[in-house]
Amino acid sequence: MMKKINTTILTILGLLLLVACDNVSLDERLQYVEPPEVGRAVLIEDFTGQYCVNCPRATEEIERLIEQYGDSVVIPVAIHSGPFSKLNGEFTPLHTEVGDLYFNRWNLSSQPVGLVDRLYGPMPFSYTDWGAGVNYEIAFKAPVSLQTGVGYDHETRKASIEVQTIGLDSALVSGKLQVWLVEDSIDSFQLMPDGSRNDHYNHMHVFRASVNDPWGDALSVNHGQVVINSYDLSLDPAWVPEHCSIVTFLYDDSGVRQVSKTRLTY
Repeated sequence: MMKKINTTILTILGLLLLVACDNVSLDERLQYVEPPEVGRAVLIEDFTGQYCVNCPRATEEIERLIEQYGDSVVIPVAIHSGPFSKLNGEFTPLHTEVGDLYFNRWNLSSQPVGLVDRLYGPMPFSYTDWGAGVNYEIAFKAPVSLQTGVGYDHETRKASIEVQTIGLDSALVSGKLQVWLVEDSIDSFQLMPDGSRNDHYNHMHVFRASVNDPWGDALSVNHGQVVINSYDLSLDPAWVPEHCSIVTFLYDDSGVRQVSKTRLTY
């Protein structure tokens, strides 16, 4: 269930001392605080598969970019989908139907391939170009701030998620808010570039589920406004909550405007 609440960011500097305050106007007691600028984080959607021999090379490039820019700036999601996520009609353990939905939406035909902030519409990037895309995107300031709070009940395996979207741009920002669950440190097989099979490959940033609609929820936010979206999610028995995170991003027709990642548990 989702709730949406609109508020305006106002900071009360404090009621003036009761002494000699009768002649102080309300406007002088309250002062608007400008939302701080926020640097751009970058979403990499890595369309991958366990039968894709070159996909580990793309993973290596992601790890290199994280080391260079930090894991709060480069936020990858490995979407197991497409032809390299099945063999003889059998899907791999990390494949999802929603992943195939995204794979087909972008008319992808090869792997590894990805999108960097969905730049330039549906054009996929080779993993060798992801670094250039990241370097381009981080030069811009984010038009919104995304702050995600997560509560998790270990007994029921249910997560409660609250996303606060804060408008930073001078103009109205409209798009779709997307909330995904990803999992790290999954021990499963992977075909390797030398043609061998690694039965204990460490899969990272794996897309597990879309918490909300697969295409997100419509959202508009003015400068200085806060929009709150709340969600509930029950974890699949196979998912390890200590390895899970919530990836939240706002996108529109021009691409991803901002993205954030928050651990499910600590």
